[in-house]
Amino acid sequence: MTWRFRKSFSPLPGVRITLSPSGVSTSVGVGPFRATIGPRGPAVTANIPGTGLSFRHALGSSPHQRPTALPMPHPQQPGFVTSEPSAPEMDEIKSEGSGALTTPGLSEFKRLLEKARREHGEVVRELNQARSEEYFTVGRYTSWKNGWLMRHVFKAKFEQHRISAEESTAKRAELEEQERLSCLQTQIELPDGVNRAFHRMNDEFAVLTKCDRIWDTVGQRNTNRIVERTTATRVVERKPVRFQLGRCELIESEWKVPHLENANGGDIYFYPAFALYFVSSDNFALLEYKDIELEFSLSRFIEEETLPGDTTIVGQTWAKANKDGSPDKRFNGNYQIPIAQYGKISITSATGMNEEYMVSNAERAQAFSSTWKGLSSAVAAGV
Repeated sequence: MTWRFRKSFSPLPGVRITLSPSGVSTSVGVGPFRATIGPRGPAVTANIPGTGLSFRHALGSSPHQRPTALPMPHPQQPGFVTSEPSAPEMDEIKSEGSGALTTPGLSEFKRLLEKARREHGEVVRELNQARSEEYFTVGRYTSWKNGWLMRHVFKAKFEQHRISAEESTAKRAELEEQERLSCLQTQIELPDGVNRAFHRMNDEFAVLTKCDRIWDTVGQRNTNRIVERTTATRVVERKPVRFQLGRCELIESEWKVPHLENANGGDIYFYPAFALYFVSSDNFALLEYKDIELEFSLSRFIEEETLPGDTTIVGQTWAKANKDGSPDKRFNGNYQIPIAQYGKISITSATGMNEEYMVSNAERAQAFSSTWKGLSSAVAAGV
C-alpha cells in the first residue's frame, strides 16, 4: 500500500532461520528471491515457482571459522561455602559484553532485529501522538456536529473540523498498521528431530523451574583452608534467580522458551535454533548451539543458609574445621553445618559467554542438561 502520512516507512521483509549440519543460515526477502547469510558466506538464491528449480550465487568468501567453544574448567571440589562481606576479592563469573557474543550465522538476523526495534519505537511514539490528536479533533468535530448553531452559522469552519477529524482517524489507523508491520516476522524451519528435542527440553526445564532454590553464581575464589579453618576449597558468591518458560520482547514467536534469569548480565533464552543473550532491546546477542557448551556437574556445598527442601544432604562439617575435617577445638561454640549436594550448570562459549548456576535439586538439573545436549546434537545434525 502507499503510505500517506509517513512516507519514510518501509515494512521489513520476512526473515527465515534455517538449520543444517553446517550451521544456521539467515535468509531475507519476499517471494522467490532471497538474500542468505550462513556458514558458506553471503549469497542470493532464486527459486522458480512450480518447477522445483533453484539458483544460488555466492557474493563473497565464507566467514572465518570460529574456534570450537571450550568449556571453562570446573574441577570437582570437596566443598563450597558462601562468601563473607570481609572476605578477599573474588573473580567475577560474567559473560563478555553483548556486542561480542553473536555468532556469524546470526549476525544478519541480529541486524534486522535491531532495525525492527528502532522502527517500532519510532512508530509507537508517532502513534501515541496521533491518538491524542484524534481524540481532540474528533471530539471537537462531534461537539460542533451535535450543536445546531455552530454547525449552521460557521459552515466553512465546521467543514474544516470534519476534514481534520477524518484525517486524524486515518492517520491513527495507518500508524497502527505500520506498528504491526514493524514487527519482524520470523520463521524458523525445524526438522522433526529438532522439534521433538526442543519440546523434550522444554518439558524438563518446566520441571527444573519448580526447584526450591536456584542461584546465579556471580563470583568465586579459592580458599586458604589452614587460615580460614574450613574444609571447603572454593568460596562462591551467589544470588537467587528465577527460571521460567516465557517469551522475550525482542522476538515475536509462538513458543514459550526456557528463560534463565541472570543476576549480573543478560538473561538467557533458549530458542529452537539458537540462544538469545538479552540485556535490553538495544543490547543483545544471538548464539548458535554449536558455539555453546552447557555442562552439568555435582556440587558439594557447605550450606549455612536455610536448607532447601528438595536437596540431598551428603555429609556434615564444622564451622571451624581442621584440615582432616575434625572440629577445631580452639573455637568455643563450634557447630556442625550440613553439606548439600546441588546441581551446577555452566554455560560458556568461544565468543565469551561465561555463566554458572546452582540448583537445589541436582537430578532435575541433570535431566535438563541431558535434554539440552540432545537438542544441540539434533541441531548439529540438522535432522
